[in-house]
Amino acid sequence: MRSTLSVPFKVLVLSILLIVINQCAAAELLQSNAKMEEAATARISGNVAFVEPKPPAFLEVMLHESVALVCEAASLNGPAPLIAWLRNGKPIHTGYSSKIHTDTHELNADVVITSTTRSILYLDCLSTSDATATYTCVAGNTVSHVQTDTHLLLLPGQLNPRVARNCAVQKRSSAGTVRQPRIVMWSRNTLQLQGQAVTLFCRTTGVPAPRITWEFRYGQTGKTGEIRSITNDDRHVIRHNGDLVVRDLDFAEDMGLYVCKAQNSNGFDRAEAFLYPVKEAEA
Repeated sequence: MRSTLSVPFKVLVLSILLIVINQCAAAELLQSNAKMEEAATARISGNVAFVEPKPPAFLEVMLHESVALVCEAASLNGPAPLIAWLRNGKPIHTGYSSKIHTDTHELNADVVITSTTRSILYLDCLSTSDATATYTCVAGNTVSHVQTDTHLLLLPGQLNPRVARNCAVQKRSSAGTVRQPRIVMWSRNTLQLQGQAVTLFCRTTGVPAPRITWEFRYGQTGKTGEIRSITNDDRHVIRHNGDLVVRDLDFAEDMGLYVCKAQNSNGFDRAEAFLYPVKEAEA
């Protein structure tokens, strides 16, 4: 593993912004600046920190309501964080391994300059037990992990009877073989050195298992708006779990927006990841 970078994080961000200020990617990078600085407060390379959006500590819900908890984490000069969810301290099956503490094979060991990962936990048609549970977002890599709890508070009453009936139908469908695809964890923003490799996450749920495809947008300077489908070749590998590996990064070829698409016979979902390769002198 190569040595970590010691340049102050704010200098890193400002230098990159100066390079791309006249390019379409600047807005996306500027938006992630505050999140990356928040992650950098850990001061230790590789450490994982939560950034906004972060799940609330308490959330009031009603019986049969559907809610979604959003959790995002970042790392600096370390492996990109994975995110898993617990319900009352026990792992929730979200379509990928949730053994963040013990499953080192699942963890991504590639060191990147900065990386943010987002996950959504969908809680559909809450039952009484679901609506009074504690849900924990756990984010970690091979260096460290952090976690935060959300306590659901069940309000008196319930949604109208038609919603309750629709919930019953939805639960029966979900228990069978019909479930629309959802992307439940994906990479958001990644800065990595040119010449290195990077893994962009795209983890999904759905029945039947969704088909995962990737598109690349932006491309070389002067080719803004170009859209290209990504297939496996000597520099790109789409893994069986949906992740995209890009090797031998080059700014002109690889800087831009990557779109993961998940589709099955019941629906479609998509998520976007921004990748910015930099020269070591710039980092």
